[in-house]
Amino acid sequence: MTKKKITVAALADELKSRLNSNKSIDCCKEELINLANIAKDKIGKEMVEVNWKD
Repeated sequence: MTKKKITVAALADELKSRLNSNKSIDCCKEELINLANIAKDKIGKEMVEVNWKD
């Protein structure tokens, strides 16, 4: 594993690609937590429609 810095857009593209091809995103747990923190801090008041699965 190699650490490198990428843009949020590049991470979003990779995550969307993985989700759309039914690949696991388990490898990206730390990155998803970092992305969630950025979203909370930078765009936390924006609204998004969700379909939660229990």
